[in-house]
Parts: sequence; structure tokens; C-alpha cells
Amino acid sequence: MSSAPFAREPDLQRLVQEGYRLSLDNNWLIVHHVPYVTATHTVAYGQLAYPVTYSGDRILPQCAHELWLVGDQPHSASGQPLILASTNPREIRPGLSANYMLSSKPMPEGVYPDQYAKVTEYVRILSHEALALDPTVTATPGPDWDGDAPQDDVFVYPDTATSRAALGRLNALFRGLKIGIVGLGGTGGYVLDQVAKTPVAQIRLIDGDRFENHNAFRAPGAARLATLQAHPFKVEYFAELYGHMRRAIQPHAEYLQSTNLNLLDGLDFVFLCSDDPHGKTAIITYLEGHQTGFIDVGMGIEEVDGRLTGLLRTTTSTPDHRDHVHLLDRIPQGAGGGEDYGRNIQIADLNALNALMAVIRWKRHLGFYAGDREGFCTYSIYTNEISNEDFA
Repeated sequence: MSSAPFAREPDLQRLVQEGYRLSLDNNWLIVHHVPYVTATHTVAYGQLAYPVTYSGDRILPQCAHELWLVGDQPHSASGQPLILASTNPREIRPGLSANYMLSSKPMPEGVYPDQYAKVTEYVRILSHEALALDPTVTATPGPDWDGDAPQDDVFVYPDTATSRAALGRLNALFRGLKIGIVGLGGTGGYVLDQVAKTPVAQIRLIDGDRFENHNAFRAPGAARLATLQAHPFKVEYFAELYGHMRRAIQPHAEYLQSTNLNLLDGLDFVFLCSDDPHGKTAIITYLEGHQTGFIDVGMGIEEVDGRLTGLLRTTTSTPDHRDHVHLLDRIPQGAGGGEDYGRNIQIADLNALNALMAVIRWKRHLGFYAGDREGFCTYSIYTNEISNEDFA
């Protein structure tokens, strides 16, 4: 991200003009060269940091009262630990963590009116103790500032959800990955909705169908009437929609079959979301031959006594756990049966649930979530139960 937020935000401009050294790192504001007193009764320089809040690409002046100290526990000049500091580690990004949270609420409002007031107050508290030991110390050695390092270039605007939750280390698991989604009719759209919000390097969409009215009623979001009238390919519709949020979405308006399996080349993981079993054998063989992990989703729905029931299925295959797919026949790879799903009955909530089961399983595979490594999972509508099987 460029240094534009500094130019747009008066509070940050004022801090820089007064000699503070600032930077934006992973959507955290960092105040450098802040003097404080350590437990050994010496003066050290630390960094104050807190996640900023954006509106689009603009930093908002409003901010919570807490911030974090990158350094040791701060003390008073007389050697007592400052009561405003508590042990509450936060990772700003891999390689940079803060161990202490500082909390000093202004009275009577309980919130700071702007970032300038917040930064200068915490600097005053810490440097006041340091000045008692060394009157030459300063938190304003000269103006300096730097924009955010381009870690999230895939996103059109900053991902402040990650910085607010301090999940930078875990989110790094997604960086550099190239993900494929085959089939955007129902479940695949919801898979995209979730994967698009991770910093994967590329998302490749493969589907030869066009986006029509029935798709709009089982897809995430709300399509415009004009969009439906234009009759776009599904992959083009979704690429444009999620292009508002992120880059590196590659649409391929064609059906995946034996003649174009090269569309899967270079992918690190693939979600198979097509309800057509024809051609799956060739796709699975190709993915296995290229040591590519994948998740195949599907559902079998039938009408019983005027109500719908059935199962959602999530089958995971990774290079170190594939036998169950073939030995236990976990993925339908033949002619479709007579289930109501074959009559194109798809329900948006079931599509979404099936997609979330798949994405959560993928995240567990990466190590983002903890959990066992099952290869086969079903959800029963009638009993509202999830069954996990085929553990690696």
C-alpha cells in the first residue's frame, strides 16, 4: 500500500510535522523511537502500535483507547511497573510482536478524540518517566514516515479484519497459494466468497455456464437485473463481483474436461463444485498425478412426504491421504441418479453450508484451524448431524 493514508489523515500529518517517526505495517500504525524506563532502571526506546480503522482506503480518525508496546515492561522512574501496562501479546506481523498492552482512558469521555491526542498522550506518559532519568531523551528525533509494505497487494483495499484480530501469522499461511474452483453454479459461488477474503495469490474460476435468474437465487449477494439481462458467463460475473475486493481472479468460461485439464496446472489446491459426475474420473486422475490436493463437494436431496431431506458431502483428497476416494467410493464418478438434486433443485442455504464445510476443511488442512484430518464428512438434514470418517 502506498503512503497515501499519511497525506490524507491530518492527525498523522501533524505527528510527522512535529518530529515523530511513523509507519504503517500490516495495517498497524507504528510510532517509533518512544523512550521508556525498563525494570533495570535504564532508558530504552520502544515502539507503540495499534491497528487502524479504514473506510475504504482512508484511515478514520476515531480509535480505541488501547495500544501496544513493542519492548519490555515499562516502569516508573522510581522503579515501579506502570499500572497501565498488562501482559497481552499481539502479533503485528510475522517477526514483529508486542508483549504489553497499554490502557489509559481519557476522562470523562473514555475515548480519544483523534489519533494525534492518543499517540501524544501515551508518549507523554512513557517519556515523562524516561526524562526523569535522562533529560536528553526525545520521542521526536525528526520527521519520518513510511507507507505499508505491499503485503496485501491482492486486495484492492486494506484487510483490517486481520490486523484487528492480530491474525497476521495465521493469514500468512494463505500467501502465495493458487486456488482453483471448478463449478460456480451454487456451492462454488460460496466457496469463492470465502476464499476471496484470504490473501491467496490467485483464484482460478472454471465453468462454461452462463449466469441466469435461477443462479441468482442460490448465489451469494444480489445480482442486478441489468446483469441478468446481459447474460454473462458465471465466471465473468463472479470475477467482476469479487474484483471489487481483490485482484488475481482468473475466469475461464469453459467446461473442464479431458481436453483442457491443463487449466488445473500450477494450482496448489482445487475445489470441485460441479454436480455433473461425468468427467470427474479424468479430473481426479489429473489432480492426483500432479500431487494437487482437492475437495469435492456434493449433495443428494430427495422429497419425502412433501419435505426435502438428504445429505451434504465433503470429500478431501491430499497427496498423503487419497486411498479412501477409490477404495470407499467417496466421490460419485458415473451417471447421475434419480435424486431431486438431479432435477436442479438447489437450496441457497445448503449450498452455503456445503461450501463452508469445504472451506473450513481446507483451512484445517493448511493449519489455520486445529482439528483431525478426516477425508470424508457428511451433514444430514433430517438428523442435523455431522459425521466424520476416513481419518488419515
